[in-house]
Amino acid sequence: MRALVFIGSERVNSYTAALGRAIGDALGSAGMAPETVHAGGPEAADPVGLLERIARADAVVLVSPVYHGGYSALLKAVLDRLPGDAFADKPVAVAANGSGPRTGNVVCDQLRTVARAMGGWVVPTQTAGCPDDFRTVGGTPVGPGVELAERCELIAGQLLRLGTALRTPAGV
Repeated sequence: MRALVFIGSERVNSYTAALGRAIGDALGSAGMAPETVHAGGPEAADPVGLLERIARADAVVLVSPVYHGGYSALLKAVLDRLPGDAFADKPVAVAANGSGPRTGNVVCDQLRTVARAMGGWVVPTQTAGCPDDFRTVGGTPVGPGVELAERCELIAGQLLRLGTALRTPAGV
């Protein structure tokens, strides 16, 4: 199974990007093939190519920084260019990174609404991270802490199970 991980931060070494990588690593460990789309990158600027990548994906992950209590305009701009059914019948996970514990929960709730509006099936677990959830070197996040890694593994497992269920014909 393939998973497309949208990262709504333009900085490659941001905590948000590190959260996306941690979820991608957990997806890989669960047997899925993660692929990353940086909302500020060239791959996000091509709606046709992006739609093709979404169509090939079995699952979607939306990861955003917290900006003034909302998800990033960068991620919103990418999602706004997609059709309303872009995530139809795909499992979707949401995650956000804020400045402190639980600051990302509101953004996760916003992303849940967006994912459902685009036809996605949002998994129960969300991840709201903050700088304290990461191991760092010189102020740069280099990997998730134990608890964050466990939450990412939980999300990966839920995406895999829901993706398998959605791919199985009804009545089987």
